[in-house]
Amino acid sequence: MKKFLYIYLSLATLFFLSACDDEPSVSQPQSHPGDFVLQSSAMVDGGDMPIIYSCDGDSVSPPLHWHNAPKGTKTYALIMHHNAPEGVHWYWTLYNIDAAKTQIEKGQILGDIGTNSVNNANQYAPPCSKGPGQKRYTYTLYALSSPIEFASDETVDRETLLGAITDITLGSVQLSVNFERSTNRLRQVAKKHKTNQHAQMAPANTAEQNLNSPSSRCEKIKHSVSDAGFEQSVSVSCDGEYGYITSSTYPNHEVMTGITATNEQIPVPALNYAAPVKLSPKKAQTKTTIDAAVGVAVNGVPIYDYSSQGELDINHYDAQHDTLALGQLDNCGGHAGRGDDYHYHASPTCMINTMKNQKSDAIIGWAYDGYPLYGNQKPDGSDIADGELDVCNGQADETFGYRYHTSSTPPYIIQCLVGEVDTNKLPRVAPLSGDTQGIRAELKPPRGKVENLTHTIAPDGSRTMRYEYQGKHYFTTYSPSNDESGCYHFTQKTISNGGVLQTGTFCRNAQPNNHKPMRVNKPSTSFSGENHLKLEAWADNWFAAYIGDKRLIEDSIPITTERSFNAESIEFSADYPIHLNLIIKDFKQNDTGLEYIGAKNQQMGDGGFIMQITNTDNHEVVAVSDKSWKCEVLHKAPLNKLCENESNPIAGQGVCTFMSKEAPDDWLQNNYDDASWPHATEHPFANVSPKDGYNEIQWNEKAKFIWGDDLETDNTLICRTTIEQP
Repeated sequence: MKKFLYIYLSLATLFFLSACDDEPSVSQPQSHPGDFVLQSSAMVDGGDMPIIYSCDGDSVSPPLHWHNAPKGTKTYALIMHHNAPEGVHWYWTLYNIDAAKTQIEKGQILGDIGTNSVNNANQYAPPCSKGPGQKRYTYTLYALSSPIEFASDETVDRETLLGAITDITLGSVQLSVNFERSTNRLRQVAKKHKTNQHAQMAPANTAEQNLNSPSSRCEKIKHSVSDAGFEQSVSVSCDGEYGYITSSTYPNHEVMTGITATNEQIPVPALNYAAPVKLSPKKAQTKTTIDAAVGVAVNGVPIYDYSSQGELDINHYDAQHDTLALGQLDNCGGHAGRGDDYHYHASPTCMINTMKNQKSDAIIGWAYDGYPLYGNQKPDGSDIADGELDVCNGQADETFGYRYHTSSTPPYIIQCLVGEVDTNKLPRVAPLSGDTQGIRAELKPPRGKVENLTHTIAPDGSRTMRYEYQGKHYFTTYSPSNDESGCYHFTQKTISNGGVLQTGTFCRNAQPNNHKPMRVNKPSTSFSGENHLKLEAWADNWFAAYIGDKRLIEDSIPITTERSFNAESIEFSADYPIHLNLIIKDFKQNDTGLEYIGAKNQQMGDGGFIMQITNTDNHEVVAVSDKSWKCEVLHKAPLNKLCENESNPIAGQGVCTFMSKEAPDDWLQNNYDDASWPHATEHPFANVSPKDGYNEIQWNEKAKFIWGDDLETDNTLICRTTIEQP
């Protein structure tokens, strides 16, 4: 009787505790002690998958947890698949999950992500069966003895991943669940599919055949600029594949006025910015969202989506990073970004008010996939009904095949691209260079609002932005340099830098060549010697190299620029021994060490640096980055990685502690004693996952990715090495 009562009370207690969870827990089948086990707090092996994880729910990946991995496990891989009559479908592909991880939260991505078979994109694809009947979906977790390395341009699908882990799998475990879509929902899908077929067929005889030939589309782009009255400041040229809308990105209407949440950046012209618009647009299988411009207005100003934080989840509005709602946009729908570049995040109302043609049929911009952007009404002047625009804020068009619109409600403007687009060819405004003191690069939004922010242009061409914060006055003023084109003299008193009066001269270099991400710098004339050398480097995110205490090269892309990893090279002359010193940094939003704070993709960044020096006379590599280098970590955060999961991470509080120290005053001197510094840690290709520019360099096999011992938490390092005569 006592035993029965004990069991009864235990079950009652379990029921009570589960009822208190935010998300209902489920009972799991018993496993034997020591077994490798995969479970979920939301579903049970052999049970049903909640609708929230399907396309009829929130389309998010489910939470999973595991324990008792085989001894020697270094990483995990995870695949979700379904055995369909026509073959295997896969929905989720993760790999290089750190062995220290024991769970994946709902909607979370760990490690690297591969494709799904639904849209071939690197993302989770929620089950969305088109046919009736119950389907079985299996999650398989693989314990691996080593990380997996793929080429940066390699597509990692299920088959590719399984082939790569065949010889390194220590064990695997599965969790299978069932899901069946409702009959009513399937009928709605069938009806919608039939309607979409009709809608797609209608413009095929018009837009896709004759009216949108490259030459015709080029003329339409030219007319959209001239009809709006911007032909004096904006030019259009075409090459058969793209129409290039070229401008300074600086509009002829007021800017910045009305902003209450400023990052203290100020718009600086970007001469000869060329925005490529596809002349033969074609619908893509998947929609594209990018953390940069998605199009360009007819006045030459770049157009971004509404968010302030990287790539969007296009299916879920993110109020926390709505630039308009947060007060980050001026009265005209734009602001200056981290590179002091002006762009729109919402309807460009001031531009529209300056246009010669302000009717509803006026094209106000072009997306980079080649489709036009209109205002808040249809071209015929009729209103757009609620829910009529798709997730990218567009709809079918009889003339162009498709068109985008602005709107008074989120997402306000182009949210994603429906057409095919090569993101490697999309332009980015070249950031200001020469900021050796970091007076512009280290700007960050102050807590709370600013007041009375205004922007004015003086008769001499100088531009000033003034604002008040907590009763004090701040400003930034710059004027064009008379000595060098594209350079500007700055005077500023900013909140970020403690209200200290600062000056500097910064230059907007030529816009980057989007076909060759590697930047080739002019040969250095600051050094002399008998040996003619070339330094090549790739960094995530930023570096500066010195020979002794004299700077050789500084990364041309500021660390505050989104996706600021890139490659650099420079030729120089020197005599051996060469005392090479480096500063390498990974971007951190503040001392928490995190980036995208408050966004769904809040995370620790991860660094990585690789370098080689070649003798240009005999083409022999004389030095490479490797573990022989000495590297001292100056900033490490978070010291507890649980900080990454905090809803409101604050540096120095709770689990968000950090370590920060200054570099020794004499560390650049040749005789500095670095004996107490640790050696650099070499990291595998797969852990760094190098991107833009890396493949432009023919790397020597001895060159290694280096960093501190932790790619995620080591944020700032100084490194030293001595290169002897070969």
